[in-house]
Amino acid sequence: MLSLFLSIFLNAIVALASPLARYAQVVGRDTKLQPAYDFVVVGGGTSGLTVANRLTENPETSVLVIEYGYLDNREPEIVVPGLLNYTQYLFNITSLPQRGLNNVTYDVGVAAVVGGGTTVNGMFFDRGSAPDYDAWTKLGNDGWGWEDLLPYFKKAYRLLAQSTNESSSAHRLKENFFRGWQSLGIRTPSDPSGGDANGVFWAPSTLDPNDQTRSYARTAHHDPSSTRSNYHLLTGNAASRILLEDKQATGVEYISRESKELKTVKATKEVILAAGTVHSPQILQLSGVGPKKLLDDLGIESVVDLPGVGQNFQDQPTLYASYDYASNIEPNPSSLYTDETYNDEQLALYYSSRQGPFTICKNSGNTVAFLPLQNTTSDWQTLIDDAEAYPAAKLYPTDTDPSIIAGYNAQLPLLLFLYASLRASVSETGFNGASQFPLTIVKPLSRGSIVINTTDPLAAPLVDYAALTHPVDLDVMLAVLKKHRALIATDAMQELGPVETAPGANVTSDDDLRAALRQQVTPSYYHPCSTCSMMKREHGGVVAPDLAVYGLDRLSVVDASVIPMIPATHTAATVYAIAEKAADIIKARHKL
Repeated sequence: MLSLFLSIFLNAIVALASPLARYAQVVGRDTKLQPAYDFVVVGGGTSGLTVANRLTENPETSVLVIEYGYLDNREPEIVVPGLLNYTQYLFNITSLPQRGLNNVTYDVGVAAVVGGGTTVNGMFFDRGSAPDYDAWTKLGNDGWGWEDLLPYFKKAYRLLAQSTNESSSAHRLKENFFRGWQSLGIRTPSDPSGGDANGVFWAPSTLDPNDQTRSYARTAHHDPSSTRSNYHLLTGNAASRILLEDKQATGVEYISRESKELKTVKATKEVILAAGTVHSPQILQLSGVGPKKLLDDLGIESVVDLPGVGQNFQDQPTLYASYDYASNIEPNPSSLYTDETYNDEQLALYYSSRQGPFTICKNSGNTVAFLPLQNTTSDWQTLIDDAEAYPAAKLYPTDTDPSIIAGYNAQLPLLLFLYASLRASVSETGFNGASQFPLTIVKPLSRGSIVINTTDPLAAPLVDYAALTHPVDLDVMLAVLKKHRALIATDAMQELGPVETAPGANVTSDDDLRAALRQQVTPSYYHPCSTCSMMKREHGGVVAPDLAVYGLDRLSVVDASVIPMIPATHTAATVYAIAEKAADIIKARHKL
């Protein structure tokens, strides 16, 4: 039996490319810590492992990666897509009460494991549309447009084809999704990875083609065969601060998460911050790099006053619309949870022949619709006009540094251009044949923040998504929900007999829907970014286009926090591309 989740079309399976990667030497297991390295990378997630791997392709270049998490144990809950259960590999962080979501707090999904988010994500591997990345260049970041990034997107993976000519129940369910959207005039792009990711389409997953297991930053940039003695990995430790002398990064102070012992290590060429959107700004602030008033209040000596550290925080607020089906096709993805015999049969099929629904990530899928605003609502121009008229200062506390407001005002016309374009999307609807449809605003107008309130490096920072604090975000989410209901009303989707259970078929007036959205939207689609933004310093930027931190030498940031404006995509492929480009920038800077 062929996989229930394979399309009858040509299927692409992504395996992250690492032709030169070898085992990093794990400190304490394989090798001793050296007192100094050419480069110290803070964070062994997606970007940190990628950069470290590329730098140590040169055997004369030494790199230490410091990672808070440990190596996963290759347990089935990580490597078997359909068994995903990652809770043991997450930080325990709770957001601030979200004022746009009825003051509810939410878990902050941040990976605490070697490989970072790629160890625990839904394995969806897509790119945004070209205008999303070209907008970065218009903020002053030459060299970061679509054509500049495309070689690095390509470098990050190998695309392998696998075909099947057998249909299945899950495929037929996805056909309903395609037919429904197409009946509403939504197109299918010929190449969603080619800069036109607008419409309804199928996207690949990060699968190892040899055994249909998860392909992630660990397997791509840490695991393959032999020994690379110039590449060390220190797990179970968090950076407590960057060591700075005369505005120059000279090393890292780090703390054991078990013993709480503090130690230091020198970097003779550069410190590379890759701790992620939540922790990179935290480490900078602990090091005296950030908003001076914040640092003064905590008794931290201000080395560089950078108000943008921790600001411009973006994620993608999501509503999970839910349904019961009166005429669903059997079996379907939900059958794995409702039919123990079927679940056991399909798991046995996976282990015996690497086929079936367990090759698809649990609670995920590959079928998606990205819609421009014009394809979402006839009131698109009104929404744009309302967003243009809303004062940026109303999004921020009254004591916000003027550079942060200036940065938002620099982004706004670019955002509204994308909102008006048919070549850029504002919403995403996912479908895997099960009962839930994630409905996501992929380019929110709201902006959050991440700041410290203690000098304890092991304490969580204050995470404020500020979701739906811009009134037009709520209007857009309402339009997205109405468009989704139009999809459900199509003949193709009605064949399944859907009955809406959330927000609820009885919730119909705009006022009631807005109230339901405030109650049911979650602030994150687990794509946090932008807290160390690559923008002009006078616009609240933290790093320049060469990823160097303003006001300091020998310190750079290479993770998702540098993204100035979130693209309409799942962010894994984009972060890999950023890291690949970052490695080339750093090599060129040091003439390696």
